[in-house]
Amino acid sequence: MNDRSSQMWSPESYAQQVRFVSDLGLPVVDLLAPQKGERILDLGCGDGVLSAKIAGFGCRVVGVDSSPEMVGSAQARGVDARVAEGEALLFAQEFDAVFTNAALHWMTNPVGVTACV
Repeated sequence: MNDRSSQMWSPESYAQQVRFVSDLGLPVVDLLAPQKGERILDLGCGDGVLSAKIAGFGCRVVGVDSSPEMVGSAQARGVDARVAEGEALLFAQEFDAVFTNAALHWMTNPVGVTACV
């Protein structure tokens, strides 16, 4: 997620220049230990690479990110991805777990994000 007023995201540039971020996040997926049938929120899903990995375990994944461009890329991977700010989520006890990788530091209202999660 990002502050749209100061940061623009390009899925193509992200894939070419910083794919290592999601690659390094693969062990975090292992910590999540996703189980078939679970509903997982991917907070700050970016281009959906890790969301798709989690879905591969048979989970129902919803990804959220503040970048419409990154959400579009995640949707192109088949992820149920939505544009949303971390501190303004409209979900109510819908998920078995929340996953996030390399996104929280972009969210400028940690108290609001924590309250929503």
